[in-house]
Amino acid sequence: MLKDKLLRRISFAMAKYLKDVMFGIQKSNRKDELSDEEKAISKYCWLIEEIYNFYLPSKMEIGSNIWRFKIYLTPDKALDNTTEELGLCRDYYIYLEDSFLSAKNNYEAKLTLLKILSKGINHCCDIYKYSFDEFNLIEEKIINDGIIFNNYFESKKVSPDRKHTGQMRGYLSENYDERKVFLDVTDNNGNVNSFLIGNYYFRAFDRVKWHDTNIVFVYHINPIQSYKRKKVAEDYYAVDIRTGFVTYHPVTRESIFEYGVKLLTENSSYELAIQLIIQAKEMGHGKAVNILKNLEINPALRDKKLLLQQPKQK
Repeated sequence: MLKDKLLRRISFAMAKYLKDVMFGIQKSNRKDELSDEEKAISKYCWLIEEIYNFYLPSKMEIGSNIWRFKIYLTPDKALDNTTEELGLCRDYYIYLEDSFLSAKNNYEAKLTLLKILSKGINHCCDIYKYSFDEFNLIEEKIINDGIIFNNYFESKKVSPDRKHTGQMRGYLSENYDERKVFLDVTDNNGNVNSFLIGNYYFRAFDRVKWHDTNIVFVYHINPIQSYKRKKVAEDYYAVDIRTGFVTYHPVTRESIFEYGVKLLTENSSYELAIQLIIQAKEMGHGKAVNILKNLEINPALRDKKLLLQQPKQK
């Protein structure tokens, strides 16, 4: 009884404000694979969702116990304009006709999708008698930005000698290879140096911390979070603002292992790769044992799939 009451209190607290919005494609049969066009649309939806949630106010109380709007595009005409409240979410379905992307360039496709998805949010707002004005401002901002994300995030951090500030900047598009995260360092004269951290999306990073007057740590959120049941940001990149060198420092077990495997399979640095994989093994990573045993059998093996397999018993 006490546990149930506690869970209800937690649910209510979580749902007091709208947490985020979700956009995507919903197939009538979830086992059906997405077509090439639907995969392209899904990428656009992902991009719009990421930018939308960045600009979403942190305390938007819609007057009901709802913390998420989920707008689904569907090829099933029978689902058009249907809606349901499931738990703490309001789902809304919008029919999307076949060949939606035909005769549309990249920007036109994203703009049309943004308008359609905003229409879905508008309907959700109508259900709860909540003004669409705040969402309309978000839509206008996204359009003015060209339906990409090229902006600063997180707050500025001042160096210990107060001669520089560091701030994260992200560039985000629907194409994975175009995504980039930078650390921009500005001196007291307004001169800016940009340091490329990597091919990531901006919400993969947590904070900036000056180690000393010349070295900045940029903390990366570990994708494997379950072992601490919360966001983990222990792995970091060290940026030397004098030389421009950016050095990755994995700290968590999974990141140490993955980085070691990356260096090994890409033939970047064999010695460092083995050192990291051994470190992961000592931290209890089971797959590291497989790799080391497979390398004993075949030192030239670099295929990740084969390296991870259980070695055959002699």
